[in-house]
Amino acid sequence: MQRYLLPLAAVALSVLMLSTALAYADDDEDFETDAAYAEGNPPMVPHRMEPGATGDACLVCHLEGKNGAPLSPHAVRLDCVQCHAQGEIKEKKRAAAKKKKKQKEAE
Repeated sequence: MQRYLLPLAAVALSVLMLSTALAYADDDEDFETDAAYAEGNPPMVPHRMEPGATGDACLVCHLEGKNGAPLSPHAVRLDCVQCHAQGEIKEKKRAAAKKKKKQKEAE
């Protein structure tokens, strides 16, 4: 009995690995389009990101483009901060521009 157990386990593992590989081969993801879209990316995030936020929080806007957010080309990837980093926040830019404008007016 033990003599057949190891070869049987090896065959079962091989079938499992092959079926997993075939499942990924049938994936309809268009890598060329995704790569062309992502050229020069990943973009910096121009708004506040809550510490510990998950991709689910990002997809509230980026799945359907709410509030003018760009659509995510890869919504299945939920660890957004693995590639995307906090960029300069737009509010800071506006505040700095207002401050400069007031300084020029004062001169």
